[in-house]
Amino acid sequence: MRLGGDRFYNLLNPEISVQAADLGGQNLHAVAGIGHPERFFSHLEGLGLNVQAHPFPDHHCYTRKDLDYAGADAVLMTEKDAVKCGAIADEKCWVLRVDACCDPALTQLILERISPNGRQTA
Repeated sequence: MRLGGDRFYNLLNPEISVQAADLGGQNLHAVAGIGHPERFFSHLEGLGLNVQAHPFPDHHCYTRKDLDYAGADAVLMTEKDAVKCGAIADEKCWVLRVDACCDPALTQLILERISPNGRQTA
């Protein structure tokens, strides 16, 4: 199982979403107050985004200043951080929508184990 995603939704207006490619070429900042923030920042770089990373301690209590970066076109964050930032966010705050992706080989192994005679059933 791995977590991934390439779509961001606007924290103030979640009906608005963009692909990672839509953010290319912009002045991007990313905040993460999670256990391993470098994983989030690496994922963003893997999506082709050039971000200025701002790691915070796990369970960080955000203030408005933590989201205010001069010249920033967007501030990207995790869904965990978004829960804490809703009251202080502005229109520049975007949240990575996380999808859980199961490795196809693992899926096949599970199906073989639970199916009679190791064969997939309908």
